[in-house]
Amino acid sequence: MQHKSGYIVWLVILTALVVLFLVWQYLGYRATTHTLPTGMTMVGISVEDMTREQALNCLEVALATPLSVSYQDRRLMLSPHTVGLRYDANQTAANLDAVLADWRGLEGFLAYLLRRSTEPSDVRVVISYSEEELSHFLKHVAGEYDHPPQEPVALPLALDFRPPRPGSVLNVQASQARLSRALISADRRSVDLVVEFQEPPEKNLDLLKELLQSRLADHPGLIPGIFIKDLQTGDELVINGDVAYAGLSVLKIAVLEEAYRSLDESPGIETTRLISETMTESGNFTANLLLRDVIDEGDAFRAVEKLTASMKRLGLHNTYMAAPYDQKVADLIVVSPANSRTDISTGADPFIQTTPLDVGLLLEMIYQCSRGGGALLMTYPEALSADECQEMINWMSENRIESLMETGLPVGTRVAHKHGWISDTHADAGLVFTPGGDYVLVIFLHRLEWLPWAESAPLIADISTAAYNYFNPSH
Repeated sequence: MQHKSGYIVWLVILTALVVLFLVWQYLGYRATTHTLPTGMTMVGISVEDMTREQALNCLEVALATPLSVSYQDRRLMLSPHTVGLRYDANQTAANLDAVLADWRGLEGFLAYLLRRSTEPSDVRVVISYSEEELSHFLKHVAGEYDHPPQEPVALPLALDFRPPRPGSVLNVQASQARLSRALISADRRSVDLVVEFQEPPEKNLDLLKELLQSRLADHPGLIPGIFIKDLQTGDELVINGDVAYAGLSVLKIAVLEEAYRSLDESPGIETTRLISETMTESGNFTANLLLRDVIDEGDAFRAVEKLTASMKRLGLHNTYMAAPYDQKVADLIVVSPANSRTDISTGADPFIQTTPLDVGLLLEMIYQCSRGGGALLMTYPEALSADECQEMINWMSENRIESLMETGLPVGTRVAHKHGWISDTHADAGLVFTPGGDYVLVIFLHRLEWLPWAESAPLIADISTAAYNYFNPSH
């Protein structure tokens, strides 16, 4: 009997201890319920360890904060009331209380007692807004900031070009989806709109032609002949390209090419001297010696016939020499497609003629030959080499006159050219080597009876500047 009563006493003591432990744990649990449980979120905001009131207030403040909206580098603000955003605080509080009721019940106490981690929970927040108003906002943004791509524009006074600019278009549908997610997410208050780029039209030589024609309009009565070729793309600009002009000393380019074609080995000392004086000092006498002694080996008149035949073989049917420099042949008439035109005439020297197009194509052939290809090597594979064509370019690069196309180029720009002039016609033609690409530039200017140098030299320099700026935009 005594043994039984002792057992009962211990049972009572144990029960009391258990009860005391549970009471102590419950009191600890109740202390934790004053703040929200670990892992609880409300539309993206972590509210764990906040009080109920703090969480609801934080949510209300976040949802009332305007969104920061970016259209590329432009910052806009979207106020919630702009899209009719409505936050139902009462229903949201009720949803929170329902979640807390489960957490504060027996299940929550048991989880605390057993030290089980609380399962993350997201309280449903009641929000609504107007999709129509949101769409209206985005359409307004698009109308304000969208712009089509801008074409490049010629600036004749500056001899330059406004560069092309890409366009931008707001993708309203994709941007609306981003804003919709942000409006119902209290932690996402900055949104980059979806902006799509539109590539601008490519610049082409028509733009340069427009600029040059505007510049030439200031010189009534002038007959300009211009040929420009992009040696990277093959694009061409032609103004009166097939009009016959006096060949002048520009045709010493053809004399140089034919001299190299006639040589069986590298130029000797005397031939080198003749080439140098012809190309760098524009010597007519030395040009005639090249014709007589190198191209024909005896007769300068036969040499010009050979040169003319060679030009025709290369497809340059408007280029010819009927006599050596400073010499004439009585009653000689040479007919070409260019000098047969009746619509435009420069009264070109009947003994030496060419066109801007022919000179430009010959320069291109020499350029391509120096790189191991082109019509010169195809036509004369045994007579010319890439090294010889490079030597021709080197000789033309030695021609320095500090005028005409040279003065239109930045200092240090390499230009391989040959110029020439008589009383009514001034010309310069060459290869220009630039960071933005190599190109052919041929300029002939003619004015009836007399062309003042004060008019032609600055104009040729301006044309050269405009061409350089086209190939080398500074923007």
